[in-house]
Amino acid sequence: MATGRGWGSQREPMRTPPPIRHHHTNHRRRDPMTHSDIPHGHHPRTRVGALLLLTDPQDRLVLVQPRYKEGMILVGGARHGDERPRAAALRECREEIGFEVAPGRLLLTYWSPPNPTSGAEAGVNFVYDGGTLSHEQLDSITLPENNELLAWDLVEETQLEHFCSRPNKVVIQTALDARRLGRCYDLEFASPALEGKVLPNPYNGQAAA
Repeated sequence: MATGRGWGSQREPMRTPPPIRHHHTNHRRRDPMTHSDIPHGHHPRTRVGALLLLTDPQDRLVLVQPRYKEGMILVGGARHGDERPRAAALRECREEIGFEVAPGRLLLTYWSPPNPTSGAEAGVNFVYDGGTLSHEQLDSITLPENNELLAWDLVEETQLEHFCSRPNKVVIQTALDARRLGRCYDLEFASPALEGKVLPNPYNGQAAA
């Protein structure tokens, strides 16, 4: 006679689980979150940059001229501390042109090697779509008082080579292509020893907002 669903009047005795075997071969205590192939205190340093692709109603690019770089660049800069890239883009936009523009879709990421001349470390950069600025926003652009930026201007895509360095021209044109095609791209800038060659690695998909 059954005593419950699925059980007969006599139950099989419970089996004893096998013992857990511990292997004590070369067991060493390691510091948490430390890779065995990286010496403690020698983790690689990497800059993280966040930039915005901004245009006007005529599709001209909103570019700024920093004091410390040759040629004009996108609005944006390096993150502070553990700041998220999108938060860094928002803050840099406010600091550089006087108001915030929410970062939209991720258009491009690119890696740049360390620069022994300037002492800059290797960097990973995120370029977001900042959309089209209205005429009112363009009229309200205010550069920072610390003279970090010398000027800003509206630049046609066909004139980029006259206003930007070659690497920044590639970055901006790739971001424009990503916006037009609805794609996201990955660029890797080779070291100066390879004459600044750019290795484009396109991939499909969109980053989550």
